[in-house]
Amino acid sequence: MKIKWKLLPQIFGDQFKITEREAIKILQENIYRPSYNWKHGEAKTAGVMWRDKYIQELFKLVLIDEDILVKKVGRKKVQKELFFKSKVFHLFVVMAGLNYKKSSSGYLAFKNDYAKWKRLKLFKPSWKKGKITHTKLLKRIRASNKKIDALETAENKKRDAGQEYTRGLYESGQWEKTAAGLRKIIK
Repeated sequence: MKIKWKLLPQIFGDQFKITEREAIKILQENIYRPSYNWKHGEAKTAGVMWRDKYIQELFKLVLIDEDILVKKVGRKKVQKELFFKSKVFHLFVVMAGLNYKKSSSGYLAFKNDYAKWKRLKLFKPSWKKGKITHTKLLKRIRASNKKIDALETAENKKRDAGQEYTRGLYESGQWEKTAAGLRKIIK
């Protein structure tokens, strides 16, 4: 028999001869059980666990902890540090009823889940997409500008040296300026 919300009054009304405690257990097993719908909903929506405001606030603390760890260990190592050593993340996992093994397979599962969770509409203000990319782009532009400036300065030095040499020949009196360039004066 498929359990529906409409049957809830009948369950508590002793029609099925079960106690209130058994009815609550049935509800917990069918609605609030840790399954794929617990962490993630359909079509990139939030799972059931995100209905709890306490879990949402704990995850915001995890995001803040990530920002703090980024400054210490860098952007590439932050998720590994968060997964294996963060007390805030461990508290979030316990309170959310999640189960991750402390191994490489557990870490990969965490990385997949974490990427999806950060993109939930609930947390958009705390995680802004594109900020890192923008700073990387600025660094690339600055680096290319430095290369161009270095080439220009090297080119300028060579041109200045050539002009100084030409000026020295002209001032020596043995060379004259023509439309085609310098020409040696024949005596």
